[in-house]
Amino acid sequence: MTSPSGHHSTPSTRVCPVVLAGGLSSRMGRDKALLKLSNGRTLLEQAKHQLEQVQVPEGMEMMAPLVSGRRPGGIPDQVEAAGPLGGLQAIDQHLRQWELACDALLVVPVDMPLVSSALLEQLCVAGQTVEQAVCFGDYFLPCWLPLGARSRKYLGAAAAGNAIASVRALFGFVGCVQLPAPEGDWHLNLNRPEDYSLLQG
Repeated sequence: MTSPSGHHSTPSTRVCPVVLAGGLSSRMGRDKALLKLSNGRTLLEQAKHQLEQVQVPEGMEMMAPLVSGRRPGGIPDQVEAAGPLGGLQAIDQHLRQWELACDALLVVPVDMPLVSSALLEQLCVAGQTVEQAVCFGDYFLPCWLPLGARSRKYLGAAAAGNAIASVRALFGFVGCVQLPAPEGDWHLNLNRPEDYSLLQG
């Protein structure tokens, strides 16, 4: 493709940032997404903020973040209790319904507030060079997920109950590059009240 100035430009990779927030928060006892952090943001606001701070590599275009789950502005799962894959399948259907071109998803769970935008940038850089999912070590979320025919086929099958509805199984199907897991507590999951107290303390 050539720009009007005569320079060759590479087609951009369109990436949709996704906050997975469709869980029932049963272990927390209240909606995790609305818990307040010490910086004044809710978990949902923090996840969206971190996605919006990502400095995308050249040749990549970041779309506006989408949020899974039954809340104002969210995209409800079409299949109840299908876990993270149910959320991703609903996001995929939303993108198709509105004819929004998308090459990959950059996925962050709402309950991992210590994931930095720098880590998410690493996923983008690696994702741009491979046609597989990308994650850190054995932590399957956050992740980069190419939204090709293979991923879409598996998400549809999982939502229909015809495939194992786990991120591990999805990555086994589409292939996954596991980057070295960074040091630190970036992977802290706020599942229970004691996790939240630990973070606040």
